[in-house]
Amino acid sequence: MRIVLNHLTRMDAPRICIAGINPDTGTHIRPTTDRLHPLTRDLLANEGGPFALGALVELGEVMPDPKAPETEDHLFLPEQTQVLGRLSPSRYMELLNEHARRHLHEIFGTELMRHDWNYATDKNCGTASLGVLRVRRKPDLEIDRYGKLRLRLNDEKKPAFLSVTDVRFVEADHKTIHSEMVADVRERMRRGVAVLLMLGLARAFQKPGDDCERHWLQVNGICMSDRPLAEQP
Repeated sequence: MRIVLNHLTRMDAPRICIAGINPDTGTHIRPTTDRLHPLTRDLLANEGGPFALGALVELGEVMPDPKAPETEDHLFLPEQTQVLGRLSPSRYMELLNEHARRHLHEIFGTELMRHDWNYATDKNCGTASLGVLRVRRKPDLEIDRYGKLRLRLNDEKKPAFLSVTDVRFVEADHKTIHSEMVADVRERMRRGVAVLLMLGLARAFQKPGDDCERHWLQVNGICMSDRPLAEQP
């Protein structure tokens, strides 16, 4: 199976998550492994591995492993991955725009519900966990008072503050944020540079004070139209 990578997501260091669009079907695919062999940072292209945004990769044999809402999951063997090339920035933008949606419910369905300043689906509910959103109003980016990177999504009457897990914004510890990168992206957003968001639903967890586990919406990647494939967003 071939995919074009458009999600490079940080997890607890050194773990990462990847996903891409199957150019033959237009569907999102999340390559996964068993818990004993997690994907790690050494698989990123800037650390000598095969995975980079816009890379066209052949995953080899895959096995569908869907569990709602992560219907995109496919088990694969990283050692079978072959890099077939990399899309040009213009072709990458064409692919993202082709599959981008303007509303969250077009991506995640009616199971996605508003919860105060964020969105989530209940555990094991929903039919999709990945998508591309074309923002309708200028978003904003900030490091909150807890030191967490958040994107302010302004598309609805009440803004949402979404966790940003784009691996490019952090150092190898996956905690230290590149503040100068945040400032640069924020300034370009304010200037009106077009933004596409790679969105995902996190694995279910229970927030303090909540009564159940939920899959919370997060920003897996930020694509700015002026440099869509740069190591710096």
